[in-house]
Amino acid sequence: MKSTSLLLSLSCAAGVASAGAIFSVTDLGSLGGSAAQAFGLNASGQAVGAASNAFGYTHAFSNFANGMTDLTINTGASEGFASAINAQGQIAGTQYVNGQAIATVWTNGSANAIAGPGSFATGINDSGTVTGMLGNGHAFAGTNELTAFNWSSGYGINASGQVAGYAQVLPGVFRGFIWTPSTGYVLLGTLGGTNSYAMAINDSGQVVGNAQMASGYSHAFLSSGGALEDLGSLGGSSYAYGLNAHGDVVGYSYVGGAAHAFLFENGVMIDLNALIDAPGWVLTQAYAINGSGQIVGSGILNGAEHAFRLDYLAGYTDVASSAAVAAPEPAAWMLAAIGLALVVSSRIRFRPRLPQPRKNQTRELRG
Repeated sequence: MKSTSLLLSLSCAAGVASAGAIFSVTDLGSLGGSAAQAFGLNASGQAVGAASNAFGYTHAFSNFANGMTDLTINTGASEGFASAINAQGQIAGTQYVNGQAIATVWTNGSANAIAGPGSFATGINDSGTVTGMLGNGHAFAGTNELTAFNWSSGYGINASGQVAGYAQVLPGVFRGFIWTPSTGYVLLGTLGGTNSYAMAINDSGQVVGNAQMASGYSHAFLSSGGALEDLGSLGGSSYAYGLNAHGDVVGYSYVGGAAHAFLFENGVMIDLNALIDAPGWVLTQAYAINGSGQIVGSGILNGAEHAFRLDYLAGYTDVASSAAVAAPEPAAWMLAAIGLALVVSSRIRFRPRLPQPRKNQTRELRG
């Protein structure tokens, strides 16, 4: 898509009414490069993710009161990314050593490999139990190898050791699952299409992810007890990646062909860009939310991808408690639109290498 057409579509979006600013936006910093994304968040507001350094390599990072810390430097790994963090500050992620992915847990800043080559660590609970994928293409949960399918990966794990992830059940067909130590796999359905993908699970057993519809588009879902609730979209396909104990969901959806971060709360999907007043920012993806309502993800600021954390402004505890206030000035939206158009046109983006056989997945539809 040409940047001029993207500018036009985003300029039209500038007229969308805003619920008013109820979140502040914190830029989580950089490791010297041009891109950063935050993927995980704990109850204390400590964020983890991946950022490029001055040499263009992607390194894992953590961020708390002292700014962004490089977790990959001086570990012997060339690249890495951090996917999740628990209440104790243990971090699960992946390092690349001699070109091979290695599931890794960082404890007190020290990186420790927990599996062999080709493995990924994607989730960790407060007991330190990790889920992800082994080098043989099987999901794992702690010391349990989940062998029911030829290919599977865990993505989230709760306090009871329940795992949310997805598996290839037939060639080119993927289904989200919940795995429980006592009962094994339970496959999730879809929203009328072929595939579904489960990405996170809370301590109540609620699961979020995305599922294909009969139209070929994908919608974010919330599953409680196995049934999939269609969370809708902001206009095109939508994808859920995180939820908290209250059942609040975050992810992203396409708006006029561009990704916008969303919060789903009290039965409504809300564009997070309508809940901030931060000139220059476009929040493009949200990946995690904690019990306090803090949200992390990535957005565009001044033509580059930055990791962010959202915090409720004083007096607000949820979206429903916010009063309708004046929308941000259109000029602020226009600056954000220009920044996003520039970054798309110049292709300044990166994505971490996750354990997904993408060549078999359904093409992402932006709407």
